[in-house]
Amino acid sequence: MRRRRPRAPSFSRRGRRGWALVLTLLAVVSVVAALPYAIASKDARRPVQEALPVRLTLPPGTSLDDLKEARVEEVLDGDTIDVILDGRLTRVRYYGVDTPERGDRCFREATDRNESLVGGRVLLLPDARDEDAFGRELRYVFTREGVSVDATLVAEGFGQAWRQDGLSSLGRLARHRTGEPRVAS
Repeated sequence: MRRRRPRAPSFSRRGRRGWALVLTLLAVVSVVAALPYAIASKDARRPVQEALPVRLTLPPGTSLDDLKEARVEEVLDGDTIDVILDGRLTRVRYYGVDTPERGDRCFREATDRNESLVGGRVLLLPDARDEDAFGRELRYVFTREGVSVDATLVAEGFGQAWRQDGLSSLGRLARHRTGEPRVAS
């Protein structure tokens, strides 16, 4: 008796049409699923923000060279960073500005702008109160070029001026969105 050889699978016309239908449906579902993301991506782009870097006059007898330099490890939000200061990791809360907290509107924008301002290194200036209720060091934060990070965030609308305390002239500044700081009376 002769043995039958197994047949190689063949695609009949009906089988090919079935596969074509499946692939077509898969393509249509993929396009329909991606459509909301394509539409929303236009809205998700942030408008161009005009940079308003603010340079403040330091307290009498103080220069940028007198400020402590720190390496930025992480930007946590719009007004808090982790830095390496004197060889140890230190959490720094900005004196003079209050930005949106996680979960608030514009949190991501304030955090991103803070990150773009601070870069890799900052200069820190202490004031009357050394730390807040959460153990974070309170400091005025400057770039190496002398731009006040906290005042710039306020001037550009990413935060509000915070004037609860602070004895130096920086602590009594009333900042406006125009970027023009003035001493409050």
